[in-house]
Amino acid sequence: PFCYSHAIVEKQADVSSMAGVATQPSEVAERAQRGLLAPVAAVMPSLRWEMVAYAALLAVAAVLRFWDLGSRAYHHDESMHAVYSWYLYTGRGYEHNPMMHGPFQFEANTLIFTLFGASDYTGRMLYAALGTALVGLPFFLRPYLGRLGALCVAGLLAFSPTMLYFSRFARNDILMAVWTLGLVICMWRYMDERRPGYLYGFAALLAFSFSTKEN
Repeated sequence: PFCYSHAIVEKQADVSSMAGVATQPSEVAERAQRGLLAPVAAVMPSLRWEMVAYAALLAVAAVLRFWDLGSRAYHHDESMHAVYSWYLYTGRGYEHNPMMHGPFQFEANTLIFTLFGASDYTGRMLYAALGTALVGLPFFLRPYLGRLGALCVAGLLAFSPTMLYFSRFARNDILMAVWTLGLVICMWRYMDERRPGYLYGFAALLAFSFSTKEN
């Protein structure tokens, strides 16, 4: 199309000069390029507003998940995950026990403790972060749900009381939700596009799933 547009520009410039029309080649080229890019220009405003909508949902989701994250007392399961992560953080090591699943969340929590210190707040940061990321994943299902449908799903995930609760809960539930939805996205995108990157992503997400919860 690019070469074809240049051929049109040259032809129009020749005709204009032969007819004595005072149209400069640069003006003709500009008009031709505007014609080629018109479909893109028509899509850009809607895409821009769509991106703004996702950014707003992610921002709201992050506030809901990170605000006052450490004030509530730890549930028994949360305390187990936090304390064994703290043991690893303080150099006591870690031994995998299927009763508590893992080892992903213990190692990831240890990294967070190393970066931000160990506290009731930081013990829940991993889950809040991935709970926020979950809200953005429907963007990749737009070919199947439609733009409005995917945006509605993102909104439901952002404000769902259940998803919000488990995004502020130091247990593997929200982690598995992220890995599972990621697997669905990679599966459908690979079946449509046959790009190997989706297979690699599928394998990585499956590995995260097994290392988060064995069943």
